[in-house]
Amino acid sequence: MQTKTMYLPGFANLMRPSRAKTEAVQVMAEASSIDGLAALVARFIPTELFKTAAGQRNRLFTAMVTFTAFLGQVMDRGSSCREAVRRVQAWFLAWGQVTPDDSTSAYCQARRRLDLTLIAKAFERLCTWFEAETKKTDLWLGRTVRILDGTGMSMPDTKENRSQFDYAAGQLPGCGFPTGKLVGLFSLATGHLSHFMLSNWKVHDARLARQLLAWLLPGEVIVADRGFCGWPFLASLVQKQLDVVVRLSASKKTKTSLEHWPKPQRRPHWSPALWSALPKALTMRIVRYRVSEPGFRTKDVVLATTLLDTKKYPDEAIIELYSRRWQIELNFRDIKTTLGLDVLRAKAPELVLKEVYMQAIAYNLVRGVMLQSARQHHRPIYQLSFKGTVDTLQQWTGLFGHTDRKTLNARWSDLLCALAADLVPQRPNRSEPRAIKRRPKPHQRLNKPRHKMIVRNARRDKKVRNASKNALS
Repeated sequence: MQTKTMYLPGFANLMRPSRAKTEAVQVMAEASSIDGLAALVARFIPTELFKTAAGQRNRLFTAMVTFTAFLGQVMDRGSSCREAVRRVQAWFLAWGQVTPDDSTSAYCQARRRLDLTLIAKAFERLCTWFEAETKKTDLWLGRTVRILDGTGMSMPDTKENRSQFDYAAGQLPGCGFPTGKLVGLFSLATGHLSHFMLSNWKVHDARLARQLLAWLLPGEVIVADRGFCGWPFLASLVQKQLDVVVRLSASKKTKTSLEHWPKPQRRPHWSPALWSALPKALTMRIVRYRVSEPGFRTKDVVLATTLLDTKKYPDEAIIELYSRRWQIELNFRDIKTTLGLDVLRAKAPELVLKEVYMQAIAYNLVRGVMLQSARQHHRPIYQLSFKGTVDTLQQWTGLFGHTDRKTLNARWSDLLCALAADLVPQRPNRSEPRAIKRRPKPHQRLNKPRHKMIVRNARRDKKVRNASKNALS
């Protein structure tokens, strides 16, 4: 029997047996989760950006609702579109509004309809917040440092994705996945992703990196690995009045500490106007040091930099700066492993770019929370746990919905305090083998398209059955 009360409307389900009570609690939890996520977004991105323009159709899945639901999917690696719709339903139900139906069609259409320009603006506003929060004490010898590197990602094997993203090397048609490449710039001071470029995996990292130069300001320092140690790219940085610290490629041999690299005689695939605008030669300072750790082979590392003033930028400072380049590998691990950028789920190229942008926004939102926690409790930002912050936000976002501003600020302070207590140990120069302990399942590899493998296996099973019958007869 359902118990009703006139004094507590909306709580009738809580008076029912345990199953209905559990369902009601789950609905309220999902509503608080997406409401709290929207409150989190509003702390870093102006909500006016998502307002419906005059003359546009009023929809259940507005830009803000779709953006927040999409963000919730990104921050929860295994979240499906069905789960996103359930969260939106609970959100609308908690506010007493008309709820969308159970079909995921409307949400998927809204997600496809969500303007990429709007998502890019949200990403830019978030990056602007980081630039305003960066202090002079965060800079390296008074200079802004950006770390540059590239990474790869795979996506569903659809005809649309294959039209723009090719298979990786060695993959047969129907047996692999389209692969993309992302080259990103991270801030060394705050760890946020400031700019990125996405393209086919066949495009060289330095070619994508040149497209990022338009967003860099003169006087900034770029730190990169040996994959970017090409004369044309380094000359482009010098032309932009940027300094660089890069590991010397193995093909270059140096003997002195100050060298002049002349312009190559052979012009690469550049336009004559761009190539002639580059300087005639580069003056590079060479810094050498040895890495010696017990149990590992001693390595000689050679760096090349345009920071020629040895008094202002001594060798020890250059070496220490390049040692922090490893932080970008950890940043990519946070995006790819924790948030799921390594395997995308979008089945069309335009949705692939949207998903990458949403991954970048989710990453920067987490970094923004970590930065506020580090500022308030005087902790180094790189000692806060990214995975711990994501887990804490998933459990605490329900506290930020349906509450007044005073209570919201108190809960936010409690969240920042909890994050500041979750520190990771400092382990510089740690070296671990890139090996997998858990063995994979002993299934056969898909070396042919799936439908051909099914036909082959059916014929094999038929032969086995016939052989068994003949043996019994």
